[in-house]
Amino acid sequence: MIKILVTGHKGFIGSHVFSHLLELGFDVDGLDRPDDIGNFVDVGCADYDLIIHLAAYAALRDSIENPNKFWENNVEKSKPIFDYCRKYNTRLLYASSAGAHGWWHNPYAITKKANELMAPPNSVGMRFFNVWAEEGSRVDMLYRMLQENTAKYITRHKRDYIHVNDVVSAIAHLIPSSYKGVIDVGTGESVSVMKIAKLMGRDLPIKEDTPNEPDSLCADTTELCKLGWYPTINILERIETLKKVSTEPS
Repeated sequence: MIKILVTGHKGFIGSHVFSHLLELGFDVDGLDRPDDIGNFVDVGCADYDLIIHLAAYAALRDSIENPNKFWENNVEKSKPIFDYCRKYNTRLLYASSAGAHGWWHNPYAITKKANELMAPPNSVGMRFFNVWAEEGSRVDMLYRMLQENTAKYITRHKRDYIHVNDVVSAIAHLIPSSYKGVIDVGTGESVSVMKIAKLMGRDLPIKEDTPNEPDSLCADTTELCKLGWYPTINILERIETLKKVSTEPS
């Protein structure tokens, strides 16, 4: 059984990945403190066969206000891990972003593109699209804001919403594969923000001016499907199901 390190194992995606790998019987360690990640070599790293690097700041709008913080955390503190994997030819799966397709739009996307450019040869940059879940997601993510009625506005954007369980499944398919390079991790279907809001019963003003964000994003799932992976959860269908369950008499 291979030995795996998951960074960011207490975060939204990382906690799901960490738990799933333990259930599968892998020998898994977690690393979550920013200083430990940034000083990776100094925390007594073991001989890992695979590192899944998921630790990062991911709030796009926050990156516009604090670009230096995002660069230090997402790029500078990733470098020791990348250097370790390059030196020992350790396989690396790391969190990139759909934003890397249009990396010039905002500081967050720039950090993800920088990661891709400095990644070691034996690695996979997982370009996560809009990851969501019914519970446990970040407070700034669309589904949670609509669910908790904290959203102040919506946009005309179209996004590819992939459930965290499908992300975990995609990573599980990548672990035994020989794939290298970058790969889209999404459903391959673009869904309107306005449609989701309407389905969840939220009538909100529309913000038209969003210069730091692309209008539409949709994953190309061709390479993941070649590995035998397919998405199983459609956000619109899941919302409809949850609505029906909530209105059924107890």
